[in-house]
Amino acid sequence: MSIKAVGASSFRNIFAKQTALPSASNTILNFKHSPQESISSLITRSDKEIGGYSEAHLDYDAAEKCAHFHGNLSIDLPKDNPQVTRSGYAMFRTKDQPSSIVWGDKYWDWTDYSALALRVKGDRRKYIVNIQANTPLVTDLFQHRLFLQNPGSWETVVIPLNDFVMTNWGVIQDGSELNKSEVKSVGIGLLDKQYGPFSLKIDWIKVMSGVDVSEIARNENLTVLNDDAIEETPLYGHDTFTKENH
Repeated sequence: MSIKAVGASSFRNIFAKQTALPSASNTILNFKHSPQESISSLITRSDKEIGGYSEAHLDYDAAEKCAHFHGNLSIDLPKDNPQVTRSGYAMFRTKDQPSSIVWGDKYWDWTDYSALALRVKGDRRKYIVNIQANTPLVTDLFQHRLFLQNPGSWETVVIPLNDFVMTNWGVIQDGSELNKSEVKSVGIGLLDKQYGPFSLKIDWIKVMSGVDVSEIARNENLTVLNDDAIEETPLYGHDTFTKENH
């Protein structure tokens, strides 16, 4: 087992909270234990929706019992849509949760959790983790880079929830914190503006308390990220996105 900590302060903060938080984690997606349910709860998007040329697929890898997000990214602009000045994105996210006339919109409540954890195996492309919460604008997204320390190998990446940064149309909104009590969706996107194939496999995605993080650290190849990581790569704007994309 090896532990690679990016940002020691956030690493300490996660574990410091373990006495105050419940030990139970909340599984968002688990492709090994509930593959059909997890796959059916997701949607994929790409710039094809605006006339672009990227290919994005999400399917089940029976050999490794995981989800496989893969395709080919193109940044070529649509030929018949001069209003689009930037293209090149591929993403997947959980579907909107069911709502009702009586109870209104439904959200996840992550108040008792301190981190988002993802068990993944990817390449050297630059992926972004996206969280959408209940905010005044549908184009608001909370984002963080998904740094992979061991491309080509399985690893568990832990990102403190407080380190996600809110963006709107690519502009970072200073001082805006994630509303953990009203989370709408979570997903992963590729917007690194580089031509070519991409491949990311996902075993599971969970929200965790400090107790859970310390538990997986005993058995997992663990990477802990903090908000310093986000500064290395700009978060590309949503100028190619529509309301439906989110």
